[in-house]
This record gives sequence, C-alpha cells and structure tokens, in this order.
Amino acid sequence: MERPGKKSSRSSGLREGAGGGCDPVPCAALWDEGRAVLLFDARGELVQVSPEARRTLERLGVGCPDRLSEFPPALQAALRASAPKGDEGGSGKGGLWAVELPLREVDPDWLRGMAEAEQMAAVGQLAAAVAQEIGGPNTSIQVTADRLLEGPMGHDPEARECLRRILSQTGRIAHLTRQLIALADPGRVKLAPVEVNEIAGAACELVAGSFRGSEIRLETEFAPGPVLAVADRNHLLQALVNLLLNARTVLQSWNGVRRVVVRTEVAGERVLLHVEDSGPGVPPEAVSRIFLPFVSTTGGTGMGLYLTRQIMVEQGGGVRVTPRNALGGATFTLYLDRAREES
Repeated sequence: MERPGKKSSRSSGLREGAGGGCDPVPCAALWDEGRAVLLFDARGELVQVSPEARRTLERLGVGCPDRLSEFPPALQAALRASAPKGDEGGSGKGGLWAVELPLREVDPDWLRGMAEAEQMAAVGQLAAAVAQEIGGPNTSIQVTADRLLEGPMGHDPEARECLRRILSQTGRIAHLTRQLIALADPGRVKLAPVEVNEIAGAACELVAGSFRGSEIRLETEFAPGPVLAVADRNHLLQALVNLLLNARTVLQSWNGVRRVVVRTEVAGERVLLHVEDSGPGVPPEAVSRIFLPFVSTTGGTGMGLYLTRQIMVEQGGGVRVTPRNALGGATFTLYLDRAREES
C-alpha cells in the first residue's frame, strides 16, 4: 500500500493522549477529514498515513519513519501502548491497526524533554565518568601534595613552588569537573544576580580543549566588570556552551579562518552575551526558522538552538541571530535583564 508524504526520518514532539499513550482508532478513520491517523501492520511497519497526519508532519518538518522501531523512544512507547495485544512486536499474526495522534500543536515540555535526553545524556554520562575516573585520583594527588608541602620538602623554595603548581592545577581539574557535572544536570531554574563575565569565562574554559583540537581560535572581549544579570548560573552556562558547540560544529568543516569571539556587553537595562564566528554565516532563508525544532543549518538534530532559546526564555531572556557579522560569519546573542549591584 502506498504511503503518501514519506520524508526523511526525524523525531517529533507531539502531544500524547491521556494515560501516556496514543488513542487506538478503527482503520476506517484514515479517511475521516481532520483526523491524524497512522496505520501499522502486525510487524510494526507503517503502511499508511492519513492526509491530516501528513500535513501536520510536513508543518513540523518531520518525516515518516518506515517502521515503529524507528520512531523516537518516547513516541514509540505511546504508540506501542495502543497496539492490539499480541500483534505489534509479537508473533507477527493479526491484521492492521490504526492509531490517532493529536498532532495539531507542538508540546514544548515534550520537546524539551526529548532534546535534553538527546543532547545531555552523553554529557551526563561523561560527567559521571569524569567524577569517578578523575575525581578520585585527583583528590589523592591534592592530599599528597599538601602533605609534602607541610613536610621537609616544603622548606625547599624550589620544591615548594613545584608543589604549589601541582595544587593549582589539581584545583583547576576539580573546578572543571564540578562545572561539567553542573552542565549535565543544571536542575530547576533559580533566578538571582549572576556575574556574566565569570560564567562566560567558565564556558570558554569548558570548550577550550575541543576548540584547540579543531584548530579554532577562541577569544574573549568582556565588558568592564562586574557585569550582573538576573539569571540561573547553571542554565546560562548550558545555553552559552550550546552556542559555542554550535559554532565549533560550523567551523570544523570551514576552510577559511576559524575564529570565535565571545563578548559581553551592557546595553541599558539589558546584558548581552555575543558568540561571533568567522564561518559561512546563516542563509537568509533560514533566519526566521533557525530557532524552530528540527531546523538545522549544520547537519545536526536541529534541537540545539531550540533548546537554547527555551533555556533563555525560562530565565526571562532570549536569543537572537545576526546572519552576517564583521568576521564574516554569524553572531548569536543571549540577552537577559540587567541586575543592579546592592548598595
């Protein structure tokens, strides 16, 4: 049976029916006007899509996978819950089954959860590995250096200076580990005055190694401090790292100058944080859509900038793009309300 509207497979953020599943419906509902219905066979193959489902998927920029197992995990669970018992995923016996998806609007919470699961799961695993594999040995080195500093070696000026350098570097490792763990699990938004220059510096420190590995020059131009904004430190750090990683992805395949500049600026009652790159810029036709889910100009999932915008909105701010800057590439700007210093 021909399936209209087939496109490349991509995940979708769709409101699920009550009870965590989608609603099973008679197969005849495929031809009911205004109903978004998918038709599966007993093996979980997607064999037909109703016109309304096709239009909605096109509106979201989401393609139709060939089989149930290719849908994103959260949506798979909802679809499987609607399957007739003993059919999908079972013996392969039985007939066709249809399921209706309430596809008319994107659920921001669902999309946010999917994006975080996709983008942050790897970071969370890395953070846990860092804490276990590096945190323990690093603490041992710190304790040993402290003891040596307090012993006879601490009386020798040259040895004392070496030990202090060791302690300085192990302290830096511990600091980076804590930042990485905070990035992986930023927690709930807690707004407070934060020092934007410090957060920008921390973000640059986190990505500095990967930028060097990609031969990208990372520069900073910070406004005279302190630069205070109303924000959540960990969430702002996450948003900025997202933009920096997006710039790195763009420049990794760029044959020209590879340069990223992070700037902070105070503009009236707003604090601005710019990430400028020297890449190809953003195509004019993509500017109005670049913060929508599943829209990517870098070949990625299309969720990074959407997630960044959501993070900023939760803090009372936002993000905007300048498609062409003085470096030749694009500028992404995070903006927040300015916080006043307490007198």
